[in-house]
This record gives sequence, structure tokens and C-alpha cells, in this order.
Amino acid sequence: MRKIFALLVIILCVVSTNKAFCAPSRQQQAHDWVWNVLVIPPSGGWNTEPGISINTALSWVEREISESSNGIGGHDVHFTRLNISGDLASVQKLRLDIGTHTAAVMSFALASDVDSALVARLAGRDVPLMIAGGESVLIDSRNVFALDLYRDYRAAAFTEYARAIYDKDKRIALAASRFTVNQEREAKICYNMLDAAGFMPMPYWADASARDSFIMMSEEIESYEGEKAGVVISFMGGMGAREIWRNFMRLRSSWRLWNCAEPDDTYLSCRGMIFADQNILLDSAGGFIETKRMLWRSRAMQVSDSVAAGRAVALYEWLKRAVDMMPQPVDNIPRAALLRNLERVQAVPFGRQVLNIAPGLHRPTNRDVYIVDVHERAYRSIDVVNVRGLAYVPSY
Repeated sequence: MRKIFALLVIILCVVSTNKAFCAPSRQQQAHDWVWNVLVIPPSGGWNTEPGISINTALSWVEREISESSNGIGGHDVHFTRLNISGDLASVQKLRLDIGTHTAAVMSFALASDVDSALVARLAGRDVPLMIAGGESVLIDSRNVFALDLYRDYRAAAFTEYARAIYDKDKRIALAASRFTVNQEREAKICYNMLDAAGFMPMPYWADASARDSFIMMSEEIESYEGEKAGVVISFMGGMGAREIWRNFMRLRSSWRLWNCAEPDDTYLSCRGMIFADQNILLDSAGGFIETKRMLWRSRAMQVSDSVAAGRAVALYEWLKRAVDMMPQPVDNIPRAALLRNLERVQAVPFGRQVLNIAPGLHRPTNRDVYIVDVHERAYRSIDVVNVRGLAYVPSY
């Protein structure tokens, strides 16, 4: 009887629900409907001010997608916030579960060692790694993308700034070390760009490990073609730039020092030192207050770090535009097509900037760069130049 009953049940199921054996279950349909994005938190994790703001912005995006008619490519998106601290040690231990429905990995670490470790972890995969910063991350893989220009942009920014404020006969010296690969390379990039702009830059090379060499360099530059002062663009790193600045102060020199390093609090005693940076004034001058207002007006969501929230929205918009470039709806994630589209997305909103992606760089074609000086132990804006991203040149 049991065998006959079981046979009748099977026959009944086949007759009444013939499609059940070829159609996915409701659970499987729900899984197929949702694309997953793995998210690396900022340093310190999700409970930091940037982490909370990024989390809020991603929640806003999820709700916007779920309530739209077509979602993204006909799908909802779930941002899986990885429960790590966002530092190098936690990322090295992290097991990235890249399933068939994982659309991308997004990193908000804003730390070159963490992002470089992620680049290595995802090497050879066809899942895009989208980095919210990345100015010191060398992109040499087809699946890596970044919002920041690569670090060479400072050479271009100072060239544009010099072109805007000086005549071609302005004395410009370049101070660099031959024993530090990136600094020597960037100094040569800057030299070639200044030369192409019509200036006549004078390079000075020193051993960055010998403190006396900075003193000798400062005195030599001070005597460069008499008493007419000029500008020194430093590629010497923190210690070298500060030593040159101190010697100019000691000599009461009229020479100005432009530092091709990332500005931080260690330079706030160096009165008059000038920097070029793409991120330093984003909170006050980048226009991200509009992102903050948008989240509040549309869904009464509050964020304290508007730049962090803006980076989250920008990465989502970048991904969405790449998906929108495909025939709709998108049944499965076409990996190769997604990577190709991410290379050529246009008009990504980033505060008051609109970013177009350069195919060869996997970064924006242009970014605004803020020229700032140290004034009363704070960074003060003195100009903004728009700089085109440079292709990486390993050496000269």
C-alpha cells in the first residue's frame, strides 16, 4: 500500500504541477532576483563615523533600488557589509565568498596596504573590485577600478598651477632623491611636464638618508642664479621637505616650497608650505553637502560624514551605469561585459564633480585638485586646478 500511495503522489504532482520539476523554487527565485555586493568597511570598522555614514548611504541605495520599477538590470541589490575592522590583518584573514550572484566587491578602506591586499586577493577573477579611494594603488588588473587619480597627479597639478600664476622665466627647482623609486619617477614626470609647458626646471638630486645633503641642497638652491627667488618642488618625502623648509627659514629665504606629498598634520608647523591634493577639502568644498541633503529629504536618513556617504553613492552609480549599458533585463551577470562597461562609464556624480572613466586607467579622466598652503597651523585653500589622470609610467 505504501508503494502504491507513493506512486499516486508522484503521478499527482506531475499532472498538477508539471512545471515544478523545471522551474526554480520560490527561494531560488528570490536568490536569483538579488545581486550581492561585498563591502569592505573603512579603517576601524562599521561603528566609526565614516562607517556609519557609508552604511546609511548603502541602506538608502538598497531601498531606492527595491522601490524602483526595474531595479538595477531587473534585480535588487544587497550590500553585504563584511564584519571586519577594515585593516590589513583582518583583510588578509578574510575569506571572500565570490558566488555566481556577486556583482562586485567595494572597498572603503582608504588605505593603500588594505586595497593592495584586496587587489592581490582578487587577481585573476572576473568580479570587479571598486575602490572608493586608491590614489596609491597601482592598477594593473582588468578587474580593479578606483575613484581617485593615481599619485602622479600632483606633478600635473603643480605644473598647471605654475602655468596659471607664473611667467615662463620663473625659477623652478626640483628636489628629489635617486634612491626612492616613486619620488625619482614623479620628479622626472614633473620635469618633463614643466619643460613641455615652457619652463626651464632645474633638478637637484640628493641622498635622502643623509641629513646634511638637505642643508647643502637648500644653500645651493638659494644661490641659484643670484638672489631672484623661485619655487622648489620637493619629492623628498616628509623628512626631506621639512629640512629644506627649515633651512629656507634659517636663511630667511624668499624661495617657496611646494611639497608633492600627501598633506597631514605633521606639516602644520611648516608655515607657507604648499600642497596639491584631490581629497583634502572635499568635506568643505567638494559639494557633498548635497548628498547629505538628498538622503535626508528623500528618506529622512542622516549622515555625519557626507564625503564617505558620497563615495558610497558614487561607487553604486558607477556600477549601475555599467549595468544599464547592457540589454535589459540582465538575467545573469555577464562578467566580461560588466568589466568592459565599467571602463567607459560616463557622468558619475561625485559631489559637485561629474566623473568620466578613462578606459586605459580604470579611473576618472579628470579630478579637481585643491592647492593649499599652511596658514596658522591649518590648511588654507588658495586655488583649484582640474587635472587629467596620467597613464602609469614605471620609470624614465
